[in-house]
Amino acid sequence: MKDYWKKDPDAQIDTGGNIFRYYREAGKLQISKPTWKDRDGNEKPGKTLTIDLDSLREADGGLEFLQHILDEIA
Repeated sequence: MKDYWKKDPDAQIDTGGNIFRYYREAGKLQISKPTWKDRDGNEKPGKTLTIDLDSLREADGGLEFLQHILDEIA
């Protein structure tokens, strides 16, 4: 799905340290650093990493890897 990030995410949470955005239709999970202000006071988006959930699902052991991490932090 092209330009999926231009739409509102299906789910979002701001932990204070990161912002997580889930785009169901596109199969993407974004993890961003918080927004910040430059020296002129302009708000800038934090650096963002996008996880392709379809690729993770299709990778050998991908879901097990993610589940292992979730189990450890739960």
